[in-house]
Amino acid sequence: MKYKFLIIVLILVLLSSSILHAEKPKSKALAALMSFAIPGTGELYAKNTSSGVASLAAETLLWLGYFGFLQQAKWAENDYKKYAEAYSRTQITGADDLYYTLLQDYYTSEEYNNHVYLYARNALYGYYNFTEPWTQEDYDQFLEEYLYVGEEAWNWGSKNVWYRYGELRREKNKYKIISKFTIAGMLVNRLVSMIKAVHSVHLYNKGITKESSVSLNCGYDHIHQRFSLSLEKRF
Repeated sequence: MKYKFLIIVLILVLLSSSILHAEKPKSKALAALMSFAIPGTGELYAKNTSSGVASLAAETLLWLGYFGFLQQAKWAENDYKKYAEAYSRTQITGADDLYYTLLQDYYTSEEYNNHVYLYARNALYGYYNFTEPWTQEDYDQFLEEYLYVGEEAWNWGSKNVWYRYGELRREKNKYKIISKFTIAGMLVNRLVSMIKAVHSVHLYNKGITKESSVSLNCGYDHIHQRFSLSLEKRF
């Protein structure tokens, strides 16, 4: 009798352990949300380790590339500014981006200033359909604000030197554009990771329904006048 009691207790313990450790279905919505926040985590949540690690690695490389290209753009910007200060004969340092853009667009400040004078004269003579016509004061104020003279004047002296400056400027813009492509890559990586996460959850939930289940059956044998206890495992 004592041994039968121990066997029953053992069976009950095994059954309880099986129930407590049974895998529960996972949420597709949660997996998709996790992969949107951090690609790969949704797949890891669905127990798809290899896919999750691949998505996480791709995301890491994209972020490293993004910051790397931004740094390259910053170095290229420093290069063209130093180049301009050395070869454009300008006397100012640390100018705003508009000034460096004008250095790229105009060979000399005189060429640029001629455009400013032309625009101001046309505005003063009423060639533009402004709401209010320009006065001499407006004309003088415009020239004072937009002309580059004195220390702000520049002259590249050589077309080859000027063209080289344009190449350095475009180098910076190239790295900026590539960094934007890495952002697009992050969005694509998130979308792919979300799809794989949802699919992985689907397979996971489908798999746990096929796992073995354990049931405890209890009955009474009228012929032998005794109770029977059986443990059934279905596959």
